[in-house]
Amino acid sequence: SEFIRLSILDLVVALAPYADESSLQTLYGSIHSSLQNKDHRIQKKIYRVLEEVCASDQPACHNFVQSHLEELKSALLDSLTSATSPAKRPRLKCLFHVIKQLTVEHEDFVIALVPEVILCTKEVSVGARKNAYNLLVEIGHTFIRFGLTPNEGIQRYLLLIYAGLTGSVTMISCTVLALTRLLYEFKENIGSDALEQLVKHVCLMVGSRTRDVVKSALGFLKVTVLLLDTTLLGRHLETMLEAIGGLTDDMRRHFRMKLRNLLSKLIRKFGFEPLQALLPESYRKVLLNIRKAESRNRKRQAVKRAAATSAEEERTLAPPKGDSIEDILADSDSDLEDETDKQKGRTTRKVLRQQNQAWLKEGESDEPLNFLDPNVAHRVLATRPGTAQTGKIKHDFNLSADGRLIICEEEEQPTGLNEESADLMQEVGIKSKKARKRRFREEADDEQLPVDSQPQYKAGGKGIHRPVSKKAAHGAEYKAKKGKGDIKKKGGLDPYTYVPLNRAKLNRRKKAKLQGQYTNLMKGAQRGAQAGKRIFKKQTHN
Repeated sequence: SEFIRLSILDLVVALAPYADESSLQTLYGSIHSSLQNKDHRIQKKIYRVLEEVCASDQPACHNFVQSHLEELKSALLDSLTSATSPAKRPRLKCLFHVIKQLTVEHEDFVIALVPEVILCTKEVSVGARKNAYNLLVEIGHTFIRFGLTPNEGIQRYLLLIYAGLTGSVTMISCTVLALTRLLYEFKENIGSDALEQLVKHVCLMVGSRTRDVVKSALGFLKVTVLLLDTTLLGRHLETMLEAIGGLTDDMRRHFRMKLRNLLSKLIRKFGFEPLQALLPESYRKVLLNIRKAESRNRKRQAVKRAAATSAEEERTLAPPKGDSIEDILADSDSDLEDETDKQKGRTTRKVLRQQNQAWLKEGESDEPLNFLDPNVAHRVLATRPGTAQTGKIKHDFNLSADGRLIICEEEEQPTGLNEESADLMQEVGIKSKKARKRRFREEADDEQLPVDSQPQYKAGGKGIHRPVSKKAAHGAEYKAKKGKGDIKKKGGLDPYTYVPLNRAKLNRRKKAKLQGQYTNLMKGAQRGAQAGKRIFKKQTHN
């Protein structure tokens, strides 16, 4: 059966890395034809077997891959068009390990794989997208190995990628995403001329009529602003702002938050005046709002830093010490001594005073202390009672009504460099995108959440904290408060049990529970009928 076949393939995936070379050759001969199987489950398992073999550090697996490299290349190329979407993740991982072992003679094989890898940057599976980005980076390192210099190798690789900008809409969008990741990984190996050409190509895509392409292009511009320093970025500022200023009203309205975020980062680097001079007049209001928001954020951060500094200083201060009458008298006596013996005498008296001092603990009532009582010795204390003042540190933790800490599961919103790093990781595909609502909260810094949407905690949960109130049984609203039987309320339905019909309760797992529910209904009806008969007999006999 299919289940047994899939289970056996799972065992093969686990055992394949530890097999010898002859067993691996036999295994490859039996699974080779299944690479083009139409069943995506079988195909995915076969690629998982190849992935484990290619990634293994065992000598047998390494020798097998080296000896069957040409066969693996042809098999992976032949199955290019028949690879299903669920099998993309292990397939890309398998290609990742194969490409690591290639030399310059296999350059044609690497070039043939580039279009597929670019398209996989928009796969539904998160793992497939991650493997596609990693494979793009590994191909870049491979071209560096193939080229005479790193700059030459990356230049040839970029020229190969540029061909995707002439394809379909999906291909163009994926190509821009690939260029964004390559700029992040190989910015040190991209020369000034190559960088200028790269920025110009992507700025042309900003003027596209397709939202998907414009979204990818704006993400590239954001990464460029975050990666490059002010001097290098200033050479391309005019080109970038011309592309942004040429956006249609529909695109500006749709990507208003992305544009706001991008312009905010540009204002932080170049100031307000250069952007106002290079952008159209229609952007003036947006720029003014951004400048006001940035000013408010700077003031807010300054207040937070000042509050944190003052709180830290308060924590480091020593707790106040109470002076007794003996301390005050001793200090006044020490003032009469010479300046030379002042410090020495005070230290000596303080030590002696600490050694000889003792305190009596007074009684709790108003009665005077009886010194003739033999138990009075228990009231002699070596330390002064009631003077210890522990400096408690006040924490601004939110507490619930029952005293428990309120811990919000949301990630803390990064500020400054952390915010830029988070944006950078998201745009280049290293870190997954956040939820849309949370993303809007991060980008709209000057907007505050309504009170209703703030996270709130209420005591309760599982175990002893579970809610003990039970839902009313069906038909309980018809039960008479006084006496037995049911009553029909004015304007209500007849006193019957109305059980709601829910299609979700047709699950086989809930069948027994529902059967018990209907059984109880029938028993209740029978008991009610019997009670009615007894009452009827009593009434007839009377």
